[in-house]
Amino acid sequence: MAGGAEVMSKIIVLDTSFLIELFKIPMDSNQQLHDQAIVLLEDAIRNKYDIYCPVSVLYELANHIVDIKSHEAQRSIAEKFTEMVLTSWHEKVPFIIIPGDMDDFETHGIARLPELCNDYKTSIRQGLGLTDCTTIDTARKLKASYTERLKRWPTHIWTLHRKLKAMEPDKFEHQSF
Repeated sequence: MAGGAEVMSKIIVLDTSFLIELFKIPMDSNQQLHDQAIVLLEDAIRNKYDIYCPVSVLYELANHIVDIKSHEAQRSIAEKFTEMVLTSWHEKVPFIIIPGDMDDFETHGIARLPELCNDYKTSIRQGLGLTDCTTIDTARKLKASYTERLKRWPTHIWTLHRKLKAMEPDKFEHQSF
């Protein structure tokens, strides 16, 4: 844009801890973090950031929903979760599920599981689980893919997990995520 600063987009990869706050999972979230998660996601959508969510993160979140004691809260959150996942799957909003229906199976699919298990095995003492390794791998691969296409966008992982946060490709300064 002539005469003005170029607006830089971003690549965001969501972690389970972010979604726990976004969905306000009882006993696992708090109001302040919930409010911050909503504002961050709304800002990212408004700024047209490319937002991704690994399918493993969705599985983990679904397991947290199963553990909700209140039937009414569980049902309500499960409905919101299902609606968001289906909208994301079909419309790529508010995030793109990866691997998705159009992804290269060899790059992001189950074929990468042995490599991710090796990453997990070597990262377990750092407190990083298999989903964390998948999230790190997703962020790195997305950054590389965008860079190859001459989009040098910063790539961030939105998480409360400090050890996972330390592995994000580019630093995202936020008081929580």
